[in-house]
Parts: sequence; structure tokens; C-alpha cells
Amino acid sequence: MKLVETAAGEPLDLGRKTRTIPPALRRALQARDGGCRFPGCDRSRFTEGHHVRHWADGGETKLANLVTLCGFHHRLVHEGGFGLSVTDDGVLVFTRPDGARIPESGTRCFRGNNLRDSADHPPIARAADDLESLRAAGIAIDVRTSRSRWLGERMDYSLAIEGLQWRDQKAAAESARL
Repeated sequence: MKLVETAAGEPLDLGRKTRTIPPALRRALQARDGGCRFPGCDRSRFTEGHHVRHWADGGETKLANLVTLCGFHHRLVHEGGFGLSVTDDGVLVFTRPDGARIPESGTRCFRGNNLRDSADHPPIARAADDLESLRAAGIAIDVRTSRSRWLGERMDYSLAIEGLQWRDQKAAAESARL
């Protein structure tokens, strides 16, 4: 597909014809965004196009309705309760599941695996301390720890986190009864 542009140089939209972003429009999207647009995210490779107004809800496949997100942040928007909208002047507004707005700049990206920094306890030292305490408790953590040990399929992290939350809620309910 050849990229067709308006006089202003903007790629023409595909309207509701298809949900799939064609290669020419994907290149224009990547050129415009340069990578994941989630506040603080620096990922520029392996990104995905996201319809700001979902295609199933009448959103069009056009540059003005598309944004580039990395896979982690794309899942947060679709499945994690995070919100995304665009203001009238084109500013992307990301919100947390509780509705709080995520600042556009000056924020550190959350990808689920970042350790919180503190002045007196840098993340690497804290991770080493945590690893040593786990080893002392007889729990071995190595490069294979997070790999699935069944038929080779990828680990379902959402299910794992849900299980941990259920366990914590159950323990809290039991301690409240005592």
C-alpha cells in the first residue's frame, strides 16, 4: 500500500474500512510518535498501534486516532484498567484505574518490574539484600525461576498476580477474624 498524503503531509485515514493498521500508516505512526507514548516510557522498538477510540466503539483507523504503545502499556490500557484519551488540542491523557491522571512528563515509567528508588537504599543493593534473604530461607531464585515448567507456554502474569492478591485478601480476612 502506498502512503497517500494530504496537501499538509498528513496520511489519509482508512475510516472504518479496517481495524488493521496498514504498513504505510504504521510507518507514519512510528515516525510521528517515535516509540511508546505512555508517560516516561522510553521503548522505541517492538511497539504496537493502538486506537484511542477503540475500533469496536466506532473509532477510525486514521493517524489522529492512533497512538504507539509498547506491549506492556498496550495491555495496561486494554486489560489493566488504565485509560487513554485525547484532549481537543491533541494532548494524550493517561489515567490510572482509580481515575487519577498520570503526569505527561517528569514521571518514571512503570513497567511492572522497576524497583522503587530511595536515597538510602539503591535498587540494586536492595535487590541483592532481598535475594540473600530468600536464599537464607531456602528459596532459590535463578534465571529459570519465572519460566513456565509445563508445556512451554508463557506465564500468565495477570493470573499469577490475581492469585497472590486473593491469597493476601484471604490472609487479611483471617487475621481480622482473630
